[in-house]
Amino acid sequence: MTSKPNRMHLNETQRYAMFGAAFGFTFPLIGTFLEVLFSNLPLNIFSMLYIQRTDPLLWIVDTAPIVIGMFAAYAGRKQDILTEVNNQLRERENDLKNSQVNLEQYANERTAELVIANRRNEHRAAQLEAIAHIARAISSIQILSELLSQITKTISEQFGFYHVGIFLLDGNKEYAVLTAANSEGGKIMLEHNHRLRVGGTGIVGFVTNTGQPRIALDVGLDTAHFNNPDLPDTHSEIALPLRVGINIFGALDFQSTETNAFSQEDISILSILADQVSIAIQNARSYQQIQEALAQAYIASTQMSNQQWQQFLVHEPVEGYYFDGVDIKNLVPSDKQRPHSLAIPLILRGTRIGTLKLSTTDSNRKWTAEEIDMAQAIAERTSIAVENARLLQESQKRVVKERTIGQISAKIGSLSNLEGLLQTTIQELGNALPGTDIAIQFKNNQETE
Repeated sequence: MTSKPNRMHLNETQRYAMFGAAFGFTFPLIGTFLEVLFSNLPLNIFSMLYIQRTDPLLWIVDTAPIVIGMFAAYAGRKQDILTEVNNQLRERENDLKNSQVNLEQYANERTAELVIANRRNEHRAAQLEAIAHIARAISSIQILSELLSQITKTISEQFGFYHVGIFLLDGNKEYAVLTAANSEGGKIMLEHNHRLRVGGTGIVGFVTNTGQPRIALDVGLDTAHFNNPDLPDTHSEIALPLRVGINIFGALDFQSTETNAFSQEDISILSILADQVSIAIQNARSYQQIQEALAQAYIASTQMSNQQWQQFLVHEPVEGYYFDGVDIKNLVPSDKQRPHSLAIPLILRGTRIGTLKLSTTDSNRKWTAEEIDMAQAIAERTSIAVENARLLQESQKRVVKERTIGQISAKIGSLSNLEGLLQTTIQELGNALPGTDIAIQFKNNQETE
């Protein structure tokens, strides 16, 4: 192995000083040589030394190497300074070029990041707009079955998902039952009553058990994914819980034909959608429960109204009234067969309490729509008025009854004698219930009735 010898690097100051000194040596040599010749001495070293010792002028000439070397060194120093300045300028130029390259690279990187961020923001804005459109589309639907179907259809249209499914927990919260889907495979699953055990196989089972979103970027590699033969084109899936507060009642399932179709950012966006869907479903359920309660209340009210009217007619039988053009007369049973050309029922809370019958001497007369509408309006107001009158009559009877009870209670409450109290009680009841035999009998525990 060979190595190159190190060479001493000389700067311009040193080089110029050496060359100046060397040049300066020529002056004492030439001067000495000329003095030897002018002195007619032999030309040898001894003559030259002799001249040097004896001629003071040559002593001044002998300083030429030093003087010229110093001037040359000064010039070399200037050259070194200039070279150093040039080197600094060159380094600064290189630094500026490197800074420019780095700045361009940084600008390109930032531009690429801004483009990606802009695309991400545009994608997110599009998703939020789609969520707003979905919220408007489902806000007016109150029937649960129609709402669920519309949700899956609208989400699929707005987001372009291959499959959208809504799972709701059964009554025991043991299974998540598929209740709505937009894809053909999902409709087949609906026909088969597709369900997944909570906490069991499948991403939906995981989500309904833990209440946490779950993403399968590649369903072929995710162990939690349920391989469904009805959805063979699924390559990625995301499921989010449907909840109200801490109560989990289902899951919203999205499936795509693309691998890595979902990201962590999609969880936050789609969670907003899941919350909107949860609220819509709960509102529809509440509306359905309210409608069922109103229907039951209406049925109960109708039954009670019917019973009250039956009791009212038993205690106060009324056949009805009719107007003969001059006077108002009571109907008798034979009048029920009186001919009429228009009959309008008197309906009160679903209970038919009577009939408004209209007749005319002209058997060919045709009732106009305005006349029928007026008769129906009168029938409705008559039903309400009759009901108000009945309620007022019952209230008046109740007032009289309460007053009588109060008066009797006041009279017997002021008595302390047992015999007098019992006699007063019987007397007051007899006055309140005329034609009634009243007796008070005390019973021994050993006696039988």
